[in-house]
Amino acid sequence: MLSLARATIASTLSMWRGTATTQLGERPQKRLHLYDIEGCPYCKLVREAMTELDLDVVIYPCPKGGVRFRNSAIKIGGQEQFPYLIDPNRAVSLYESNDIIQYLFRYYGKGDIPKRWQRRYSNALSSIASSVVRFGAGMYHRPSKSPAMMLELYSFESNPFVKPVRERLCELEIPYILHNVGRNQVFDYLIPVVRDRIFSFNSNREKNRTLANNSGVIMTPYLVDPNTGVELSDSESICNYLIQQYAV
Repeated sequence: MLSLARATIASTLSMWRGTATTQLGERPQKRLHLYDIEGCPYCKLVREAMTELDLDVVIYPCPKGGVRFRNSAIKIGGQEQFPYLIDPNRAVSLYESNDIIQYLFRYYGKGDIPKRWQRRYSNALSSIASSVVRFGAGMYHRPSKSPAMMLELYSFESNPFVKPVRERLCELEIPYILHNVGRNQVFDYLIPVVRDRIFSFNSNREKNRTLANNSGVIMTPYLVDPNTGVELSDSESICNYLIQQYAV
């Protein structure tokens, strides 16, 4: 309960950016790649923008002390700096959260950066404050076994229940495909069980339909592990599973 309370405070401090999808533009044919530290406030800003742009992305966790992807990121980009975005659709790679966010809205949004994203320094301060509340979770490496196939996670950035799951994935250096399912309709804000019973056929996104078919309800977090065939939708159960299955 304490972890969930801190995650809720963190999302509030970030003004619940990364909740709703808005101003969608061209869709990338190939998934973007993000070398990321879950506990880093600047990485968090990029993930928030990705949720709002409804982008799916391959996450390569690079916690401090990590051995699995940090060196690869340095070798590819030449710097030990995160976030680091690679867009295979345009052969573009970028550092600096503000540059990445501007790029994402330019090519995968409507072109212009929304006003709330133009407040560069206040956004950064709020993101830093939200990261402080988590007391370093999702920042440091924990020894783990590497999965043969990538896990998949359905989530949206501001969801407090998802935060602990992403922190565990980062600490254990487990790469995963992030399916952003931010709220894009008014009834998405209803309690999931009520919403999906009443509006079960009104989802306008393939990801939502896939999630509903898999779990019976459009609710996040939802983790799929193709290595074991396990699919889980409860935050605490997912965190326990990741530790039991992959922690050393």
